[in-house]
Amino acid sequence: MLTLVVAGLAAGGAYAILGVSIVVLHRMAGVVNFSQAVVGAFGAYFAAAAVERGWGLLWAAAAGIAVSCALSTAIGLLFARLFGEAGAAVRTAAMIATTVGLFAAGFRLFGDTPRAVPVILAGASASIGGVVVTAATVIVVAIALATVLAMGWVLGSTRVGIQVRAISERPMVAELLGVPLFARTALVWGFTGFVSSAGMLIVASNLPGSFSSLGFLIFPAMAAALIGAFRSLGLAFVGGISVGVVEAVSSYRETWSEFRGAVPFLIAAAVLLWTQRKEVWDAAR
Repeated sequence: MLTLVVAGLAAGGAYAILGVSIVVLHRMAGVVNFSQAVVGAFGAYFAAAAVERGWGLLWAAAAGIAVSCALSTAIGLLFARLFGEAGAAVRTAAMIATTVGLFAAGFRLFGDTPRAVPVILAGASASIGGVVVTAATVIVVAIALATVLAMGWVLGSTRVGIQVRAISERPMVAELLGVPLFARTALVWGFTGFVSSAGMLIVASNLPGSFSSLGFLIFPAMAAALIGAFRSLGLAFVGGISVGVVEAVSSYRETWSEFRGAVPFLIAAAVLLWTQRKEVWDAAR
């Protein structure tokens, strides 16, 4: 059982990275980014294609991360230009359309057959209490935790965080007050693209799959963001780790594994029901 828990940390770390990135963008840009996972998948598969063409591992990984950063930044600037004053419904519809378009472009460029992503830190592992813990698992969880701490500090203690929050709430007013709208937007979206692609590259190298399977990691990541109520970075981190671990443990028995795909949504629903119990009780009275 402990082996399954440790195995679930790798996937849980990826869910946490994506979930935290979704919460960061929602708080700082007012957008629910459904494309977070597919943007990371672009970086991972670009690195795989580069290695197939003879690139060195580090150069290919750096190029893949750069592609995801550029793609995420372009999406952010596009939304800032076209939907800066739009309502939540319009932004959500536009983001869904963007995600579908990215999936179509990814299928066109990379196909949907599993491809070997370059392995980061191959063979690096340690045995703790008879359980093997890989370096990739530790790095993915560390990236997620570092993102929570860094963005929590930025949001709460820096001028940049205040400016970006102002842009998400009143972009025109913030721009009139001298806030560099597009520079701050590019910074936030580029950072989340970097974090997502770095985590996805490590996870994809150890959990190989097709382009669509990597892009569909948005569902457990969205469950992690829901656990954090799209506000709490810490709860999104805990939610991502929890979803990954519970998914892994659910394969302990064959009858449980049949419902593995529903685990993220069951956890999110349970947390939402618990956190909203007071409001429901007050309304009933």
